[in-house]
Amino acid sequence: MTEALSDSGDVRPIPDPTDRTIETLEREITYVQEWAELQLKSAEIINTERFASERRADEIREAHRLELKADNQRTVETAMIAAEKAVQAALAAAEKARDQQTIASQLATEKAEKAGKEQMEQQGTTFTLAISGLTTGLGDVKSLMSELRAEKRGGQEQVVERRASNSQVIAGVGIVAALFSSAVTAILVRVLGG
Repeated sequence: MTEALSDSGDVRPIPDPTDRTIETLEREITYVQEWAELQLKSAEIINTERFASERRADEIREAHRLELKADNQRTVETAMIAAEKAVQAALAAAEKARDQQTIASQLATEKAEKAGKEQMEQQGTTFTLAISGLTTGLGDVKSLMSELRAEKRGGQEQVVERRASNSQVIAGVGIVAALFSSAVTAILVRVLGG
């Protein structure tokens, strides 16, 4: 970096960054002062308007107070009677609404109970059918087992066929067990979760 010598012989870069920094700082200070003045003027205007608004509100309240004071006792009594009638009407309406809500709640409860009873009956029917199907399937498995025992008494050449039949029986029993399991699961879901 080449540095030029000033007239006094000092070694400083040209242009001098100190001068630029001071100019920037002075410009920012001026900006902050202008901003602060603007904020003060804004606050002054807001406060002036606020005080004027409060004054107007006070004048309105005072005028209203004087107006109410000017009314005679008869007007106050009329207002009290009207308010009392309004309260009585509101209480009567609330009582009527409460009665209607009670009736609606009773009807909803009865409907829910009826629907629950119907659902329980349907689930009972489904459960009965599932049990009878499983009972029939188990009976078939028993008869098949009896046939297999009879075949076992037969010749040695039937061993291969018996093994195939046994595999079929075991597969059948597995299918029946799976059906029974899914039927019981479906019934329990409906009864407990549905």
